[in-house]
Amino acid sequence: MLSHKSPPSVPPQARKGFTLIELLVVISIIALLIAILLPALARAKELANRAVCSANVRSLVQSVVIYAQSNKGVFPTTPGNTSGTFYNAPTGVSGASVNNSGPSMMQMYYTSSAVGNPAGSTAVACPMQCMWLLVLNGQMTTKSFICPSSPFSIGPSLEYTGSTATDSAMYTCFSYMTPGQTNPDKNGQGESYSIAYPWQADGQPGAWWSTRAGSDVPLACDIAPVPEGGNGAGTNIQRITNILPSANTYGNYIYNSGNHNGDGQNVGFGDGHVSWEVNPYVGQNNDNIFCYDSAANLGQNGLDFQANELTGYGGSHPGPYELAGTDANSPPYDICMVPRLEFSKGGAPQW
Repeated sequence: MLSHKSPPSVPPQARKGFTLIELLVVISIIALLIAILLPALARAKELANRAVCSANVRSLVQSVVIYAQSNKGVFPTTPGNTSGTFYNAPTGVSGASVNNSGPSMMQMYYTSSAVGNPAGSTAVACPMQCMWLLVLNGQMTTKSFICPSSPFSIGPSLEYTGSTATDSAMYTCFSYMTPGQTNPDKNGQGESYSIAYPWQADGQPGAWWSTRAGSDVPLACDIAPVPEGGNGAGTNIQRITNILPSANTYGNYIYNSGNHNGDGQNVGFGDGHVSWEVNPYVGQNNDNIFCYDSAANLGQNGLDFQANELTGYGGSHPGPYELAGTDANSPPYDICMVPRLEFSKGGAPQW
């Protein structure tokens, strides 16, 4: 009888796993890829933010031109003050009540005692009020005043209080992100752009703040930085905004807007075009739009400040130095862009 022998058993093939060295190699490769890709992704995000910001500035410039078409060629501006000062931070008007319409609120800017009006009020105007006129007029939304790269502007302002069905008064300026919010520390956090200083010495809009502005006159840009010599708080990092590019050893962040990590700013000009600028010397005759003078008049070290030109940025500060003269038809070459924001280290930015 033939016996049936079973074939020899074959041991199951051993499972092969990753060795510790192989795992470390894989982890190292992944970490290297992340290190390579993250900066590229951050760079791509910033470029996208710049594009959105550029569109916002272009919309702002185009809106002021449209506004001027029905305002005798003058860009939107509330009455200034004859003392040559203005509130850097947002400020409202007195007499606001429930259910204010946009046109009625705009009229209040010219009649309220809380605004420097032609009747001789000692109050001072606010550059943000000028931009808020575009919101009241229905030409721009508050979202368009937010730069997506701003480290300070946390969200668009509200137009109405909206606290109850019967209490929907229009707000008088930027900064209100939640219904009923009145905390002064939130001032400006709903807005991240500056405009050319709009007033001449008599408190009226200057000729440059009109459709007469040339293609080389900057009208709007990313929020202007407060220069060295501001309010002097010890924790603040104040920008040396008037240093010449040829003398700058710090990096562009030292004199640029803080909206884009100090790399530069979007600037809108009188003919409606917007360009990305890596330094602030982009005004007429290469004037510095964030400072007090032109490149041609700066000293060798790039500093040309005078003590009497810089006073309390915490509440108000002087208007353009050259605007105190008799020539009201030329664009300002000093403190061109307002309001100004002080970016601080280890704390919230301050106006």
